[in-house]
Amino acid sequence: MTTTHLPAAPAPVTRTRRRRLRMTAVLVIAAVVALTLLAFLSGGADGAGKVADPDSSRRSGSRALAQVLRQQGVDVQVVRSITALESARMDASTSVLVGSFDYLGEAAAQRTAQHASRAGRFVLLEPSDLALEDLGIPLASTARASVQMSAQCTSEVAEPDDRIDAAATFYRSTRSIDGDGPAMPGGATGCFAEEDGSSAVVVLPAASSRPETVVLGSIESVTNAKVSEASHAAMGLRAFGATSRLVWYLPDVTDLAVPDASGQYVPTDRAVPEWFAPGVVLLALAFVVLAVARGRRLGRIVAEPLPVVVRAVETTEARGRLYRRASDRGRAAGTLRGGTRSRLAARLGLPHHAAADALVGAVARATDGEATAVRALLYGADPVNDSDLVLLAEQLAQLEENVRGE
Repeated sequence: MTTTHLPAAPAPVTRTRRRRLRMTAVLVIAAVVALTLLAFLSGGADGAGKVADPDSSRRSGSRALAQVLRQQGVDVQVVRSITALESARMDASTSVLVGSFDYLGEAAAQRTAQHASRAGRFVLLEPSDLALEDLGIPLASTARASVQMSAQCTSEVAEPDDRIDAAATFYRSTRSIDGDGPAMPGGATGCFAEEDGSSAVVVLPAASSRPETVVLGSIESVTNAKVSEASHAAMGLRAFGATSRLVWYLPDVTDLAVPDASGQYVPTDRAVPEWFAPGVVLLALAFVVLAVARGRRLGRIVAEPLPVVVRAVETTEARGRLYRRASDRGRAAGTLRGGTRSRLAARLGLPHHAAADALVGAVARATDGEATAVRALLYGADPVNDSDLVLLAEQLAQLEENVRGE
């Protein structure tokens, strides 16, 4: 018997390796995305998730200004919750700086204003209109733009020749916006003023319920990326360093919903931005549209030509080589016997999965052989060596030949 040795086909191994590489790549990408989201949500190890964070050395942080303040003898204390702010000592030698308003809820703002009323100065770094209203500051924003302009004023924060070169928010008195009142509240000084009277820096004098208040309308000017430009550093030092101690307050997400000073929770929906619900609906619609556009459509079955035609003998020989390499004579013998039993059952008119007794009896009658010998051949023990396996294959082939020649 002549055996044709075909070269081993590496395709299955290659496909398996490719699948493993793809799976590894997907896992790596998923891990990177998860770590990035975690870093973004947690704000990073140095608090870099908030703009003008005094502990952040990133371009958006304010560590440079905080370090200069400390070098100038100012005791900078960073607090990150309303509870920590209220635990900080407050007197005329202390300034309170609110450096972020993203997470400052209505009750937290009212508690902040009440606690800061005993301070020497109250500094707000580009506050929002809601924050100004909650803090009781009679100002409202009018516009925000990138500007290059001089102060043209004299105040505790800015001098006439000081310049700003950054994005800034401009503020006017709420009376001037609601009616015909002056551009600035009584006694207030506005610097970097626009033609309509709104200013990027506003200094309000002390009142009965609040200390001297500075509204600095450019948070970008005190970041590490911009503080060394124009007159940003000088104005930052004047605004933040007027007293020997500075409490730098950065509200945490927990400050969105806290009880007020009396211990009662203030009903509010500000914890959820107004755009959240429409945004969720829009994302859902976008997902549905994408799913419909990119989804697989099941149509009628179409016959396509196979790219490669593989002869049956090649697959048989390849499987035989695999069995031989694994020394799995039992599986090879089972495959040979199973094929023989199927062909004999079809030849003798029996069901494909005919019972052993019925098949053995029919084969014995067709070949005039002994049922015991036929059963041993079709359902016997596994061969113990290659010679027994070859002998079994020849005997099974001879048995099929005898049945066909009945």
